[in-house]
Amino acid sequence: MSDASTPRSITKLTLALWALPVLAGFVVLALAYALNWEPWFGFASIIAGGLLTIMLVGNHYNVGPDA
Repeated sequence: MSDASTPRSITKLTLALWALPVLAGFVVLALAYALNWEPWFGFASIIAGGLLTIMLVGNHYNVGPDA
């Protein structure tokens, strides 16, 4: 009993937008080392970027508590 609509296509732009949060996390990691900050700040940024990517993918496929 699924009300699944046709899935939206995945374009190169979509993949690039999904990769941006993780790539930004790596930039923050590089800045953390360059500015002598604690490295955990950069690692936490990469993890946060990964979680945001998962959220964007879930939003693309309409996955969530109110889906």
